[in-house]
Amino acid sequence: MSEATKKTADQEQAIHEYLESLLLDIPDEDSEEVVDIRENAATSQLSDALEKKTSLPLVEPEVKQPVVGLEQLVAEVPKIISEIKTQVETRVETDVQIKTQSEEITQQAPDTGVPEWAETRFQCLMFNVSGLNLAVPLVKLNSVIPWDENITQTPNQTEWYLGLVQHLQNQIKVIDTALLVMPENRHKNLVDSASGRLSHILLVDDYKWGLACSSIGDVIWLNQDEVKWRKNKTSRAWLSGTSLEHLCAIMDTEVFAQMLTE
Repeated sequence: MSEATKKTADQEQAIHEYLESLLLDIPDEDSEEVVDIRENAATSQLSDALEKKTSLPLVEPEVKQPVVGLEQLVAEVPKIISEIKTQVETRVETDVQIKTQSEEITQQAPDTGVPEWAETRFQCLMFNVSGLNLAVPLVKLNSVIPWDENITQTPNQTEWYLGLVQHLQNQIKVIDTALLVMPENRHKNLVDSASGRLSHILLVDDYKWGLACSSIGDVIWLNQDEVKWRKNKTSRAWLSGTSLEHLCAIMDTEVFAQMLTE
């Protein structure tokens, strides 16, 4: 095997291993054990609240010795009424507290990681960046344009910032998507081959950003149960989830744009 063939095979193997790690080794921050703990905690809170309600002592009116005379009996009536009123108010206040606690517990639904646009069947455009398959929801995609060799470069920028391109009276900031989603040990080769591996630009975030990619793929339909969604994303926040059927990672363009802005 020639050295060039071996190098190409090593690059393809590296891409394959990274794709597998991206698709299969995403940790679920909200594991079943954590969910069980939250559900048990919620049940315990409600049980404690109900126990407080049932164990509320009923203040019985003080039993008076038999009184002699109508005047003394009439004199005791306001006090008895006041004691009964206090009991009723206490009961009402307790019921309100228990109802509020129950509503709060009910509203603490577990984070499924499913965005609003994926609550019903949705479409995605697949694209490729240096061997990695990505997908962007069509509802978050503004347009796709061919790569422009005449892109306006700006000095003193980071490696992933390629420059500005004009489209529909918009000055769009174009970035090298691969440098932001691929592992750092491949960045040098990506920088050296930038001009030869870019073919299209995906326009997102109201035409503010352009995501340069290697190629454009098909438009696919997905149901939310066909995607492994990420919950409480702490790393790779741009990654909404993965589709094992299509072997692609679904990009959250809003989070990606926010990351670029920051």
